[in-house]
Amino acid sequence: MIHDSDHDAAPDIDDLREIQDWLAEFLSAPHRDLGREGDVCPFVAPAIRAGSLHMETITYDADAGWFGLAESMRHQMDSYAGRAWPEGKESIAALVTCVRGIPEHHWPLLDEAQRRVKVEAVRRGFMVGQFHPRCPEPSTWNPSFPVSRAPRPLFAIRQMALHDILFLHSNPDFFAQYESRFGDRYKDARSRAHLPRRFVELHSSATQKRNPTTEYIEYQSIDILLSLQRPHTDHVAEMTFYLSGQAKELLFKMVYEEVAAARLSLVTDRADEAAWGLRRAAIALEVLAKMWDILAAISPAEFNSFREELGEASGIDSYMYRMMEFSLGRKSESLARRHAGVPGVAEDVFRALHQSSLYDEALGLLNRRGLLPETPRDGVWATDARLRAWARIYEESGPSSDLFRFSETLMDLAQAFSRWRALHLLLVERTIGNKAGTGGTTGVEWLRRSADHRFFPELWEARSVLSPGVPPW
Repeated sequence: MIHDSDHDAAPDIDDLREIQDWLAEFLSAPHRDLGREGDVCPFVAPAIRAGSLHMETITYDADAGWFGLAESMRHQMDSYAGRAWPEGKESIAALVTCVRGIPEHHWPLLDEAQRRVKVEAVRRGFMVGQFHPRCPEPSTWNPSFPVSRAPRPLFAIRQMALHDILFLHSNPDFFAQYESRFGDRYKDARSRAHLPRRFVELHSSATQKRNPTTEYIEYQSIDILLSLQRPHTDHVAEMTFYLSGQAKELLFKMVYEEVAAARLSLVTDRADEAAWGLRRAAIALEVLAKMWDILAAISPAEFNSFREELGEASGIDSYMYRMMEFSLGRKSESLARRHAGVPGVAEDVFRALHQSSLYDEALGLLNRRGLLPETPRDGVWATDARLRAWARIYEESGPSSDLFRFSETLMDLAQAFSRWRALHLLLVERTIGNKAGTGGTTGVEWLRRSADHRFFPELWEARSVLSPGVPPW
């Protein structure tokens, strides 16, 4: 084992001796709580014997916190990759880095740094693990055993190995990296016969995307959902921005599905049924409006720290949002064409563009109820005819009428949508001012035009033509 200080701090001999004893006496020996036979870490003893376990010391920078620790891990991965390890022993080579001067209450920052760097490490074919006296990492064989507790804070880097299926099977991205390196070891029964049964079971489950789970996780696909967050930086604010964007997309889909179902209810003249589902859509839009409050808590400086990572990514290319707008009646051939080159997406977008909207079917219902002329001109009822139809509902009926209830639900939906757009405009002004938006948009100017739009316009205008007087109920 080699001890040196070619990083930035002279090694503390007592600390290093304590860690060396831990490597030899704990990691290189069996443990009754481990949950399996064999040494706690099967790599350490062979690496020590082969002279392929190298140790270095770094000094903790309290001002840099976990960001600095993450950068140190990245630096050490580069060092590991560039080091000349004993020939033929590269697969068991390990670089152990002791972190000197990190106060006890900062130990959790080492856990966070490892969590942040793990994606990059796996992508490079490495495994990075953190260790300290309170490290919470459990043994995969016995989750109640905190296997990664060391006498001093440190982290270790080694190559990915066959047994890492234990740590990588449940994350699709991690498993893909594992499969690219070790998939041939599972390719046929003869190969699998030499592997531990648990490895084979985990590989089979990961290949078939059937990891052992609970009914709740299975029903909601929680493991898949929570594996889909891939921000480009370590900034906490970017994760908030990233998750908010994904949550919005799910809510867009919720609104779209409710509107699509309501549209079919109108086709079969069930106005109350349509209104019932649209209530949920309106509430979902109110939740969407609250998302802007979350994003408003990201300061302009925080946003600027990761904005360049967005590149040309822009919400204008959200196909789920576009389908939601189309389903409500605001259609645009030019905006649909932005998705024309995306297989699987283009078909859904153009289908939503070409099929009748919720508002189209609402007007069809009014026609069948005798509130609009029997035959529209060129397939479209005149604006003044639509205006009179909605006004008549309010002048002649009240809450006992399904058309009245449906009209008010449409207004709830339209108002919630307009409020969402208005808050979006305010957020962008607050965060980037008058800068150009991403994706080729003009930013605030674009959003201001969008905020002026109203769904179901004649339903809004009907308010202006109602006569004064008591309501008809």
